[in-house]
Parts: sequence; C-alpha cells; structure tokens
Amino acid sequence: MTTTDESEQAGTVIPLGEYADADFYPGYEPRLESRPFLAEPLAPFTRADEGRFWMRDSQHFAEGITPASMALLEDAQTWGTQYGAEIVGIPPTAGMVNRIAGVHVYLGQCPITSAWQMGTRADRFGAFAAPRLADFDTYWAGYRAELESAYAHFDALDVDAMDRTELHAALVDAIAFHRRAWGVHFEVMYLLAANYLALFGLATDLGLETGQIAQWLAGEETSYLRTDEELWRLAGRARELGVAEALTEPTVEGVRAALATQPNGPAWWAELEEFLAVWGQRTDETATLDRPSWAEHPATPLGTIREFLTRPEGHDFAAARREVLAERDRLVAAARAAIADEGDRARFDEVLASNRAANFVWWNEEHNFLIDRRIHLPLRRLTLAAADRLVADGRLGAREDVFFLFRHELLDELAGSGPPSWGELIAARRDYYDHWSARGGELPPVMGDVPDVIHDPIMTELFGLTPDYFATIKAQQAAATLSGFAASRGTVVGTARVVRAAQDIDQVRDGDILVCGGTTTEWTPVFGLVTGCVTDTGGTLCHTAIIAREYGIPCVVGTGVATSTISTGDRVRIDGDRGVVEVL
Repeated sequence: MTTTDESEQAGTVIPLGEYADADFYPGYEPRLESRPFLAEPLAPFTRADEGRFWMRDSQHFAEGITPASMALLEDAQTWGTQYGAEIVGIPPTAGMVNRIAGVHVYLGQCPITSAWQMGTRADRFGAFAAPRLADFDTYWAGYRAELESAYAHFDALDVDAMDRTELHAALVDAIAFHRRAWGVHFEVMYLLAANYLALFGLATDLGLETGQIAQWLAGEETSYLRTDEELWRLAGRARELGVAEALTEPTVEGVRAALATQPNGPAWWAELEEFLAVWGQRTDETATLDRPSWAEHPATPLGTIREFLTRPEGHDFAAARREVLAERDRLVAAARAAIADEGDRARFDEVLASNRAANFVWWNEEHNFLIDRRIHLPLRRLTLAAADRLVADGRLGAREDVFFLFRHELLDELAGSGPPSWGELIAARRDYYDHWSARGGELPPVMGDVPDVIHDPIMTELFGLTPDYFATIKAQQAAATLSGFAASRGTVVGTARVVRAAQDIDQVRDGDILVCGGTTTEWTPVFGLVTGCVTDTGGTLCHTAIIAREYGIPCVVGTGVATSTISTGDRVRIDGDRGVVEVL
C-alpha cells in the first residue's frame, strides 16, 4: 500500500461558515470516558477543521443526532474505526473521526503521513491478516458467538425489577459491550477492505475491468435478503387469508384494529409476530437510541408489506440469485480468458479465492443484522427502563426526555448526582434539535479542503470517495447529465422519487427510480419495488451497489450531486453500464 498525505493534494475549500465555532447542545460538556478514541475525539466543528476534508454522513444520520445517541456515534465511527485501523495495522490511516454541525454528522479521516509509521504498520498488517484470511470462517464465527452470547445475556435481564443501582451497573455493561462490538466491526471491516483492495490492485495491473470486481464476489445469501423474502411471504399470506385490505391502514394501531374485525386477522398478526421474533431485532438507523426496533413498533415492515401487496406477482428470489450467479461466473470466465500469462492467471485465481473465502461483498451486508442495526438495542432497553424510573420519581417529565441527556448525565442521575432539575435544559435541547434537524437540507454534502484523493479503504470503497467523486464535488455545478460508478448493469427510463431519510422510504412506489444520498440495510425492501437507483455517495462495496446487483436493477452510485440536481417527478434515464444518469 502506498499513500500521499491528504494535505498535499490540491484542494477546493468549501468554507465551514456558521458551522464552525457555533453553539452546540445547551449544557454540553465533553467528558473523556475510559477509551473514547485513539487518534482524536468526536467534537463540534471549529475553524481549525476547515483545513481538512469532511463528508456529511446523511445515509446513516439523515435527521441529526440527539444527545443520548452522541456516545453511540462516538463508539462507532470514532472509537470503532480508530480501534479497527490500529489493530489491523492499515498503513495509511488511523481510522476516522466525527464532527458535528448543529446536530448533523460529518466524517473525516485520521491520516498517517509518517513513512516510518506506515512501514511498521504494513509489517503488522501482514502478520495480523494472513492467519485470519486463511481461515476467515472460524475467525468470524468466534466473533459471532461472542456477540450472540452477549445478546442472550442482555435479553434475559429483568429490567423492570431493577433498582437505580442495578440499572446503572447494567448500563455500564451494555456500554462496554456496545463499544466492544464496534471495535470488532471495524477490525473485520478494515481487514476485508484491505484484502479486497489487493484484488482490485491485481485486476488493475492485469488490465481487467475493475468495475466488475464486486460482481465476481456476488450471489451469497444474507440475512437481509432472507428478511425480504419473509416480507414477501407475509404479503402473500395476507392475500391468502383475505386480510390484505386491513393492511392498507396507515398506522400500526390502525392495522391491528382492522385485523381484529377480520376472521383471519389474528392469525395473520400471529405470523407477523413470529417473523418479528426472528427478524425484528433491528432498527431503521445505526447508532440511534431514540428509534424503536421493528419488534417494538413494526411500522417499517408493515409499510413494506403494504407496498409489496401492490405487486401480486411477487419477487422470485431463487431466479434472481440464479441470474446473479450465472452473471458472476460469466464475468469471471471472461476475466480469466483475458489473462494471457499462465502465472498471472494463477495469481488471479489465488487472490480471487481468498476474496471469496473472506467475502467483503457478503459480509458487508450480513454483519449489519448482527451489529449495526442491533448493537444499541440493549442500551435502548435499559435506557428506557431508567427513564421510567426517573419519570416515576418526578425527575423527568416524559419518557422521551431521556434521549436529551448525554450518556454521562444519565449515569450521574442514576448514581444520585444529577442537577436539581432537568426540565429547562431538556426543553432547550429539544428546541436546539428541532431547529437544526429542520435545517438538514441546507447543509453541504462536504466541507473543508476537498482533496483529489483520500487513503482510507472504507471511505473509498463504501462511501465512494474516489477521485471521480472529488472531481464532481469540485465542479460544484448541477448538470442534466451526471456521472458516477456503474454499480449495476442495465438501462432504464422512469420517474424519480427523491428520498432523503430512511424514515421516508414508505414514499417509494412501485416502478419509481430511487434517488437518495445513499442506502443502508433498512432500505433493502424497496429494491423489490424500484426499477433503478441513483445515489450521491457510494463505492464498489456500498449497500446500494450490492443490493441493486442482487435485485438486477440498473444503478449508478457516487454521483455527488444527484439529490441536489434531480427532483421527485423528473423523468430520468439510468445507464448502469456506463455509470451515466440523464435528466430528460
């Protein structure tokens, strides 16, 4: 691996403006915990940050972040990435770090510029990576078992019987587990990303089409595709049991009431509850404490089933997978045939085999079910139990007030060392959140010094921060024709539906072309409805690219300006072979 100091790249500066040195949540006092960071901590923007590059992470945090979720973000994108980069020994990066504009999340790199440090990290990386890549299944199975054991422990806790002291102790344990899981997450992610880049580098050296690499690794089943299959099955069962009409009610409560009037309504709801017991331990956003899981409040699965009912033909998952596998094998055969030298072909086979055994394309979807969308649920359950005690004791006015306490404030309160009253401070924080959350559409997708290139494998391959992306951002102009990464083949013309947050995916209709900042796993079901997808961000291994290929729909990611150029109702053409999007 080679690198260039990010600061040496010729950049375009997008000023931080009012977001630098601005106010933050009233009463905010940063408190360093036991291990909040390795390279540098999460913080609000300051003027000094203008000399670095920052990307807004709207695909994970579209509506902003509350005080209670701030520590979750720090555990994940700040602590977790820095821990993972350090453990694995990725030479050019010490991980990532967050900055906050109002309540909105930005992400930047912690670059390593010392040649000596990069050399020692490269040596460490080789020693760390070799045995784990050689037996990735065993390596990942060990972590899976550790995480599942912890979930079983926290799920078994009788939180209703706990007093304040016991809740405090359990919360401390859940915090430790949350941080540990994010360390595991980014350790494995950096390892797999580096292995993937080895295949990318070899393909480049051999003159192969690098845009096809992710397709060489496609076709493995994931928990999220199995979740989609179950949702389609439940839609079919609603038709069979004659309760489809009841599911057109717009709220969970309305659906339950309508089902109660149908002879087979209770039976269908029982099937939904069986589904939620297996697949419902997930939320619609990452590191967000104030959003319920599907099992708590199944608005998202019900909304998805409601839309699936508009497609009586359903979706043939087996046929789609056969097509993906056939295309994968065809592309690999073509790549091998293009390699004239037998030794080069053997090297290609070896590196491809390593990437299939330690498959980043598969893992990048699969791990979300175990970590990203679930890891904060033990904390949420304990936090809400604490909130109920505090409401009963007159310390909080409402249960949801707890989401406007920072982590250390809740722990202090449970330990009996809170302030005389929280009322005025929580009201001020709610006002602050409402003000900045409403301004989310004003914030630029990037700020600071925009480079020509950045050297972090996660930021390039998942977020799509490639040289082409930076060139688009520097151009700073909307155009009728956009270019990006050709993520999934095919051409389609259709009507655009611009969706800015996961909470709004129920706006998507059958046949739409989805236009968004980027997608994560909670968006997966809508890919069974849309005919194409265009995003601002995303690279070869992003969720959007992987799922679009699995569903066989044209897709272009990493355009930089799709959501600011295309409006809902526009007619657009996607060319997924060339990576071009036209507004007609």
